[in-house]
Amino acid sequence: MARKPNTSRERETTNASERIFDEKTFVDGVFNDEYILVVGSGVILDRNKFPQSGGDINKYILDEINKDRRAKQACFKDHTNFTEVVRGTRLDEIDPIYKLLAEDYDYDLADISSELTILLRTKLFRMVLTTTIDNYVETLMRDIWGDELRIVNISDNQSLKDFQDALAQSRANKYSQPTLFYVFGKVICGRPKPKGFVETDVDVIKIIEKWMMEVDTKQIVPFLKEKRILALGCKFDDWYFRFFWYILTRGFSDADREGFKDIGGHLLTYDNLATMFDPENPADQQLKDYLVRRGVCMHQDVWAFMQTIHTLLTSTDEDSPFRHLILNRRRHGGIFISYKSCDVLSASSLFCKLSREQGLNVWFDNVKLHGGDGYNQKICEAIGHAKIFIPILSSDVAKDLEEQGENINKYYSQEWRMATDNKDMVIIPVAIGNYNLHSDLHKIFEDIVGAQCSGIELDSCNTSSQFDIRTGYAKLLESINNHLELNK
Repeated sequence: MARKPNTSRERETTNASERIFDEKTFVDGVFNDEYILVVGSGVILDRNKFPQSGGDINKYILDEINKDRRAKQACFKDHTNFTEVVRGTRLDEIDPIYKLLAEDYDYDLADISSELTILLRTKLFRMVLTTTIDNYVETLMRDIWGDELRIVNISDNQSLKDFQDALAQSRANKYSQPTLFYVFGKVICGRPKPKGFVETDVDVIKIIEKWMMEVDTKQIVPFLKEKRILALGCKFDDWYFRFFWYILTRGFSDADREGFKDIGGHLLTYDNLATMFDPENPADQQLKDYLVRRGVCMHQDVWAFMQTIHTLLTSTDEDSPFRHLILNRRRHGGIFISYKSCDVLSASSLFCKLSREQGLNVWFDNVKLHGGDGYNQKICEAIGHAKIFIPILSSDVAKDLEEQGENINKYYSQEWRMATDNKDMVIIPVAIGNYNLHSDLHKIFEDIVGAQCSGIELDSCNTSSQFDIRTGYAKLLESINNHLELNK
């Protein structure tokens, strides 16, 4: 179970080599994008819906295959449906796992464990590795990230190459695209000979050969070694997982690790492992002892641990030790103000209210851009990282829309189009002056940004009373706080 945070990176227990979970170090590491999440088979399924498997997708697959085999054997014994069985392909000619998972299998989001679902929906783990071959984690991540998600499959050379190229190109910056990596292959529909995943001993040899001979010499493993690993539900009896740990730590001696600890570096690929550990199993105990000696922080109840870290990373209750860290991170995504140059005074006023009075992270070009900056690049990067996009819509903007329609070609309209590429960003139009949020001209704006946007009148077109202005600003601030989850 989690303990109260302490200031040291590691705290010794009665066993000099065993680590105690340091909550603050963990939260800081996640918020600084130091962690890669490794999802094993044990935490995929909802335990209430699949009680026999206990949430383990691998056990569920094997149980279903054995159930199917027993049913077909019964058909032969009873001589019922014999003709239908003979017409079908024999069991030894069909890959039973492929048959189960690829032929009309429904990967329902409701089947996935709530613990895994809420953890991934925080969007704090953009790089996820899975040791499973099914598509459940991919189904969940696609629901979260949409088309932005990159899929990497160890059995697919093109996806490996694309990922390696992306890592090479992003060396100057952080690689941040949401990515799911099937480290032992995946079930792929439509292949005549579905051997895209580890199943037999021959498959294992091929995958190990690929990791050892092809992947490790390029970008991927060095990238993984720069990160911390948070592993959930990877069972000790899954020797594929053991091999994966070996690959990640190959080439680092104990002296190297001690050196990194001493200088406070984070190049410690072993970090937190939560699993279903069996204390009665000698092999489990031996592996646990080995991992503890290597500096791994062990968590035996994976379900409780997942709930604990979700609370640590999201709770803004008054008694949460990381409340201010969480609130600051939510603000960090930023707000981008887009405006026509003639509306700069209104934009500047809004910037001051949101930034200086509310302490929000607001990107405003008059403040953020400096001499010599690449204007287009900085603007594009700011919009790409923002969580909220606020276009200021005035009577002058309405005039441009009336004259040019959807072909409007002003710099501020280019910013509108840039905003459509950021799928995580919320667009909150702000109307000033006589701009009408319910007019046909506003529908042109919505067509350009590709969404119906519920706008806010910052000042009323019917009256100039301060009451209306304050009301509009209050509504805007409430909307911002809701989208940044600052009201929780």
